[in-house]
Amino acid sequence: MHRGTGVLVVGGGFLGSHLVAGLAAEGARVTVLTRTRPQGGAAARIAGDRIVVSDAADPAAVEQALENIDHVVWCAGGLLPAESNVDPIADVRDALPPLLTMLEALRRREQVGITFVSSGGTVYGNPALLPVPESHPTSPLTSHGVTRVAAEHYLALYQDVYGVPVLILRCGNVYGEGQRGDRSQGVIAAALACVRTGRPFSMFGDGSSERDYLYIGDLVDVVHELLGRRDVPRIVNVGSGRGATVAEVVAVVESVTGRHLQLEPRPARPGDVSRVVLDTSLLQSLEPFDPLPLHDGIALTWTALVEGEFAPR
Repeated sequence: MHRGTGVLVVGGGFLGSHLVAGLAAEGARVTVLTRTRPQGGAAARIAGDRIVVSDAADPAAVEQALENIDHVVWCAGGLLPAESNVDPIADVRDALPPLLTMLEALRRREQVGITFVSSGGTVYGNPALLPVPESHPTSPLTSHGVTRVAAEHYLALYQDVYGVPVLILRCGNVYGEGQRGDRSQGVIAAALACVRTGRPFSMFGDGSSERDYLYIGDLVDVVHELLGRRDVPRIVNVGSGRGATVAEVVAVVESVTGRHLQLEPRPARPGDVSRVVLDTSLLQSLEPFDPLPLHDGIALTWTALVEGEFAPR
């Protein structure tokens, strides 16, 4: 990315606000398109940047947001995975029309590309081999995963037919400072919030489900390093390349905080995959990538939670 590059970040929540802060720190001119005005820590990370508060499904809002933009980073989407199967129609409505509106606008803008933050934790389903490479078939178990796969296909269509430059990042389970701990997604954020408040932590299943946890700062670094590059394949996994079970996450949280986490056993949820760890060898071939160890990332996140502010790496 060149200094002064105009970047539109779509989504002003946990992912979007960190991407805005990271890209702005590297000299990008950042615009944010978000359905709701950011609050709390997200607002602080976005402070000073141009904000367009509107739905990306509105063509007029998209045209306004794209003024003087060289690249789009898309980190908005539909419902959370555990919620999406309850209302798949709402999930499709929230995820796909806004993206298609953006892609229609981009096909009229020569060489304005898009980086799409997808979900390596949901699109593969229960993979047949670990770590799972980008070439592995997709077989999602949630509407959230299905809409991500559909979005990837639309992105490919607009690249192949209309020449829109596209990069799809299939990310592991992203965690870090400012992630809400009261939602159905974000095991690390939920566990730390429970330690902080003394509430019991809901353990879905027996704790053996395995995920690839990715610190938010590492995702920001990858987006920055690959932004606008034309030598990158269309789909790239972004993860730590190492798996950790929920039980192991609990143990690390207790080690970092020095506190016992009370567990509340809950039945396993339909749609939760058993194990997924991402093969990051392609990413490693594109840039020097040394992801933060889980213990260190959780320690940074805990420090930020205790101090009530963003703790830099």
